[in-house]
Amino acid sequence: MSQPVPQQTSQQWGQQQYPPQRYPQYSQQSYPPYPSQSDASFTQGGAAGPIGHNGPVGQGRPGGSMPPQPGMYAPMPSAGSYGMPVDPAAARRYALRRTVNRSAGLILAYQTIIMAASMVFGLIIGVVASVAMIARSGATGATGDGGLMTDAQMASDIMLRWTGMLSLASVLVGFLFMLLMRHRMILTRAFWTGVPGEHADMRPAWFLTFLALVIGVQSVLILAQLIFAALGIPLVSPTSDSLDESAVTVSMWLYIGLIGPVVEEVVFRGVLMRQLRPFGRNFAIVTSALMFALFHDDVVQGVFAFLCGLVFGFVAMEYSLVWSIALHVVNNAVISGVLSEFAASFGPTGDAAYAFLLMIVGIGGLIAVWMNHGWGLREYARINRSEPGTYRSWTTGWFLAFVIINGVVTLVSFASAMIG
Repeated sequence: MSQPVPQQTSQQWGQQQYPPQRYPQYSQQSYPPYPSQSDASFTQGGAAGPIGHNGPVGQGRPGGSMPPQPGMYAPMPSAGSYGMPVDPAAARRYALRRTVNRSAGLILAYQTIIMAASMVFGLIIGVVASVAMIARSGATGATGDGGLMTDAQMASDIMLRWTGMLSLASVLVGFLFMLLMRHRMILTRAFWTGVPGEHADMRPAWFLTFLALVIGVQSVLILAQLIFAALGIPLVSPTSDSLDESAVTVSMWLYIGLIGPVVEEVVFRGVLMRQLRPFGRNFAIVTSALMFALFHDDVVQGVFAFLCGLVFGFVAMEYSLVWSIALHVVNNAVISGVLSEFAASFGPTGDAAYAFLLMIVGIGGLIAVWMNHGWGLREYARINRSEPGTYRSWTTGWFLAFVIINGVVTLVSFASAMIG
């Protein structure tokens, strides 16, 4: 489907420069710099497919400029001791590590705020449940089997009904914290839709292509769970089980299908990825997907979040944050929500049929996308690769703290679920 990519000579690559004060300068250019939007070989591509040079890359994507945002990345030192110039490569490493460190610290603070809010709201709900049990002390409540509702059952019922409100309140507190820290970035039109001419136009066929990728990821995980279950090693997902049990209220549906996806996209594909973007699109997409996966504190859900995060990141990078939000909402609210619940209404047979249908559609979609756009994906990764040593910034203090804390929580949760 994609048209041939115009080839550029090394001389043409060498003539393309970074926009002033937007990207760190390198002492030795090992890779071609980002082509500028004025480069005709990239701005005059066709519109044959969503991935590759004739999709977003063909419309100026590799060199799409982005105006500097407040707090995007730390300023580089301009001079060393006694006014001597600083080596550009060292200055870039300094800016890179400082940006990654601050970004990881911000995400860790955001996660801490959400957990603290959840504990506070949970304590309030617990007090309300206790008061309700005391008020009904001595009274009997009929259960479904005609027995008596115990205090534990009553408390569990109250917590289940209030879980959605607790989740909504916690995530909104986290969003307010992020808005306070990055309001100058978030409260701009460019943050949501991009600078005019910066992103490619989303078309229905392209959106369906990205949705097929997300369904394909889910299909692969379903297949993996079936294989492990056949081997006697069921892959338990505490997060998914908890969401399934509590998705019985309007507030929980609102959290899962709308508010949660919007806030997650704003934080991970909006703030985080945008701050890392000056150091390479590949690096920004992969790093945000990794932190998004660890944020879930669940092995199975984390793998799904990482792979989907790569798709969401590409969509946000090349088509704007609005479209990654739309894709995330459709996946949570429709694919994993409405359609899944509809299938579940037919009992175990409906669940099995829906899982089988997802696998067929998803795996078929993955094969079709790879056959039609695999070359474009490889070319995109080649053009947007980062300077050597960029991923060493993952060794910064706050990034390692984020990885270690969430990694330990994830492993403990997974081990407890497997043993239990």
